Amino acid sequence: MKKLILSFLSITLFLFAETDHILISEIVISPTDGEYIKITNPTNNTVDLTDYYLTDATDTSTSSFYYNLPSGNNFHSGSSSDFTARFPAGYSINSGESVIIAIDETRYNNEYGEMPDLAIKSDFLNAVDGINSIGLAPTYLDNFSETIVLFYWDGTSDIVKDVDYILWGDKKCAVDKTGISTYLNDTPIDQQEFAPYHVEGKKLQRISNEGSETSSGGNGITGHDETSENLASSWQIVSIGNTKPQISNVNYTPSAPTTEDNIIFSVNVSDDGSVSSVEIIYTFDNEQQSASMTLDDGVYYSPNLGPFETVDTLFYYLKAVDDTGLKDSTNLAIIKITEPAPEITIRYIRDHWEDFNGKTVTLTGVVSIGSNVLRTDKTSAYMQDNSGSGINLFAYDPTELNRGDSIEVTGTLEEFNGVTELTNWDTDYTLLKTNAAVPNVPEIFIGALNEDPLSWEGSFININGIVAERADDIGGGSNVTIEDVSGRTTIRIWNTTNVLFNSLGEMVNPHMDSLLSVGNHISLNAVVSLYNAEAQVLLGYDFDATPYIDGDPGNEKTTLKTSPYPFVPQLGEQIQFEYEYPSNSRVILRIYDLAGRFITTLVDEYFALSYNKNGFWNGRDEFNRLVVPGTYLFHLETTNRTTGKTLTKVAPVVVGVKF
Repeated sequence: MKKLILSFLSITLFLFAETDHILISEIVISPTDGEYIKITNPTNNTVDLTDYYLTDATDTSTSSFYYNLPSGNNFHSGSSSDFTARFPAGYSINSGESVIIAIDETRYNNEYGEMPDLAIKSDFLNAVDGINSIGLAPTYLDNFSETIVLFYWDGTSDIVKDVDYILWGDKKCAVDKTGISTYLNDTPIDQQEFAPYHVEGKKLQRISNEGSETSSGGNGITGHDETSENLASSWQIVSIGNTKPQISNVNYTPSAPTTEDNIIFSVNVSDDGSVSSVEIIYTFDNEQQSASMTLDDGVYYSPNLGPFETVDTLFYYLKAVDDTGLKDSTNLAIIKITEPAPEITIRYIRDHWEDFNGKTVTLTGVVSIGSNVLRTDKTSAYMQDNSGSGINLFAYDPTELNRGDSIEVTGTLEEFNGVTELTNWDTDYTLLKTNAAVPNVPEIFIGALNEDPLSWEGSFININGIVAERADDIGGGSNVTIEDVSGRTTIRIWNTTNVLFNSLGEMVNPHMDSLLSVGNHISLNAVVSLYNAEAQVLLGYDFDATPYIDGDPGNEKTTLKTSPYPFVPQLGEQIQFEYEYPSNSRVILRIYDLAGRFITTLVDEYFALSYNKNGFWNGRDEFNRLVVPGTYLFHLETTNRTTGKTLTKVAPVVVGVKF
């Protein structure tokens, strides 16, 4: 409102140039939040307002009038919506200046976007110490009929002096001191004039000095009869002029942002002039920032805010400023930044099976064993997604799915004899790509497979082992038992696969017959299944079984080397290491921290021949958690299974931190 005050200053000085006391120059009675009284000093001197008062507390029914203040009785109506209030001590108004007096500064600020100069509720004093004459109601001024009197009392005199007197709407609150002891006669009420009342968007404004007001023989501070002013002609209703911008339709997207999302705010801002700026002020993690919003087709948009990478609360409000400097702001609001919803992967489904059993889901993955391989009468295929877990695709009718088909499939999750299946999918799948690689094929020890077969069921894995047993013609297929240092498991090879025999039981693959002979060390890619609640692996294709070749031939030594530089697992980096072991040895390669605490096992296996091998560590512990930055120790131990001789090597590695 400062600019409003200044914009009327030259007009005020011109209109009121002949006036010898301060005046009420504007009144807003509606809207209730926008109520204010404006006082102007058209004199050539600064006026000390210490002993000045404002009141609207006239009550003719109880003869309560402000001019009774020196007696201490019946000077206030007693209504909580009325006030008889004294200016704060020492407050003054300079020559040519105006003062905006709000009823309530918070409501005024909400309405106009500026603070008033004074507020009756927070700045003014009770007319008499110890007696509440300011009231508690949220607003004061009557929208249709009331009187405001600006008066002076020195605190000791037996009379008060009128400074300015305004009556609007009608005469029911008019004042006449005629016949009151110690006071001169006022203008009779039936001869007094009143100003009109206004509606929202308008205001009462003095448009001249006090006109034909009687300038002598009255109760005024300079001898005027303040009740004689022709208010109907000296006041008029005018537009309230520039108003603060109006903010509406505040929205943001996405509606439930996560730590991975950018947030865009949009808002409508209107003004009776032009909007100078719109901005969003926001605080996150105790840091306040602001961003300007740009206009696009009538709507103001913020730039992308975020992503806010931690779970926390975003506090924000929007502020608009118009070309006159008037402002409006929204209330402070909050947005909860949450973790993104988990990706619905096969691994997530398996880990939360009770939430998904019987539900319809859409999954994307790569076929690891196609249709017409394990069964020809129905579809029993497998697919694997990026989580490194797989699932059985079951349908009563045969379909055409091939190894390497990348598909999007929608179906119902069910469980049958411990096998997790996606059913009812055969009419709702899309081929995205052919000849794709099966993603995230883990290399695991047989012991880990046996310890938790349900976790691995359906997954396409890699295992290495020595063929320990083999039995053919077992229920339409062959069972090949392989073992490593941690345990043994069965490879189930159905005759429908033609890996060894055909469906007639005829040998069709001599090469595989030789490879799967007892004593051979093989590497195998296969799908984990269950038989009598125990793990077995399903071999679907002959090219998924190969001789196991692990590194370069060694020199019968125990050696260990690590790369001589730090790595940062948080950035996806891995560290390379190189190790060698003697023949006929159990080889254990583990990682410890400097305090000797176990971190993880990288190798634990029996090897028949000496090899020199390379490997990588991803900076994670045995629970797949990233380790904290620091120095760690690779510990290699080789034990000859015949002699029992054990050799060890230790090498350090440094895990760095992301800046």
